[in-house]
Amino acid sequence: MSTPEIPLFVDTGMNAVRTDLPFVERDAITAIVRDPQTDKYLGLKWKQVDWDTFITGGIEEGQTPEEAARTEILEETGYKNLRLVKELPRYDSQFFHHPKGVNRYAHFRCFLFELVDTEQEETSADEKEKHDPVWMTREELESFRLPEGHRFLMQYV
Repeated sequence: MSTPEIPLFVDTGMNAVRTDLPFVERDAITAIVRDPQTDKYLGLKWKQVDWDTFITGGIEEGQTPEEAARTEILEETGYKNLRLVKELPRYDSQFFHHPKGVNRYAHFRCFLFELVDTEQEETSADEKEKHDPVWMTREELESFRLPEGHRFLMQYV
């Protein structure tokens, strides 16, 4: 359950929780990546669902939240040389996860990273089918359709 210190965001509209399905709880990460050379932020424009997000993903057994964040950034965007700037506040979120077909109750650990350099590995064909990485200024992020929890984090960046 969400505690009073950890805000809970409940999606509405297309991503609203389905009342006919139970929740699947998951410890997860949200990672915001900034390029200090351009002062731009990395987002994902999803192809198969109507989502715009920062980097997100589950924390696997045996991983620390920071390791999970670094793994997700590498898998989803190919960027590998990152400096952790700070851990951001936690939040919880309830939503219907379209790609997985489940109601998700996610407990997010959140991080701000900066690129050390722009060296990238090639991302998998599966990741390329899911989303495109997009670099945006803070102003451009205003029109990027971020989930409420992701917007909450921007006030701490």
